[in-house]
Amino acid sequence: MALDFSAGDFARIFDLATNDTLDIVVIECDAEGFILKASHGLSGLGSPIPAFLVPPRLEDLVAPPDIPRIRAEFAMAAGGQEDRGWVEFRLQQPGLGDRWFALRLSPVGAQDGSPDPACRVLGVMRDVHERRMLEERLFAARLTDPLTALTNRVAFDCMLEHAVENRQSGWLALFSIGQMRAINHHLGHQAGDAVLKGFGDVLRTVMRTGDTLSRIADATFAVLILDATFADACHLAERALQLFAGDLECRTTTLSLSANSGLAEIGSNAHDTLRRAELEMVRSKAGANASRQRGQAASQRTPRLPTRAAPGSARRAG
Repeated sequence: MALDFSAGDFARIFDLATNDTLDIVVIECDAEGFILKASHGLSGLGSPIPAFLVPPRLEDLVAPPDIPRIRAEFAMAAGGQEDRGWVEFRLQQPGLGDRWFALRLSPVGAQDGSPDPACRVLGVMRDVHERRMLEERLFAARLTDPLTALTNRVAFDCMLEHAVENRQSGWLALFSIGQMRAINHHLGHQAGDAVLKGFGDVLRTVMRTGDTLSRIADATFAVLILDATFADACHLAERALQLFAGDLECRTTTLSLSANSGLAEIGSNAHDTLRRAELEMVRSKAGANASRQRGQAASQRTPRLPTRAAPGSARRAG
């Protein structure tokens, strides 16, 4: 359908549009939201007006989650409220998925802000999909550890706070990888990075769908295990430790891959929950070191074949 707007309408349209708007879709609606006229750009979005026996309403083009916002915005414009700003929404494209657009509406025919059944509403839509996708990628990058692709400390702190504020039951599991300094020294940081990535993959394999997996420090990982008993959380932690444990062959020596863990029940304070989990992890590490020292002393007295490294134990802080 060709454009059919008056010179006054066009003046209002170009007042609505901004200088950086190059590709725009222009629509005219009646007071009930039915699209009466539209520029050719609307056909390019998969919504040619002539294809409809009954003209579509503006909200028919909008993805369901965004309909209430567009409906409210249109009601204010149809009621005569001027100076409406831009509002962003997802436009439905048949067979192509949703695409982000910005919409600005302006009433025509209303007097002194009073509702008028004969009022028309002019709208300008512009494509902002690429910008929204870039913003979402940047937002995700701020919350993601670039090495392991797990969530980072910022995201972890927010999710732990959310669990505490909503009084969600569950457990916080902390893991610390041992001998990272030795691995980096003997094999280089590239090998150390591979170990960290490998532990992230172990957590993805072992933990349940929906558990929050985070790398919160250099060799420290955290998992929020919600709606689980201590036995469930302990079982998951032990499985992760066992799957990760093993021997890493170096040029002249063998390094044992191992990790330690600590469990703390999610309480009424995020900082206290994290502190208790850290304390249990330190105790687990101390116990593993003492066991290793006893084993070394025994091996000096009685020669024996090297064995597979035992994982650190998962400890509980209630």
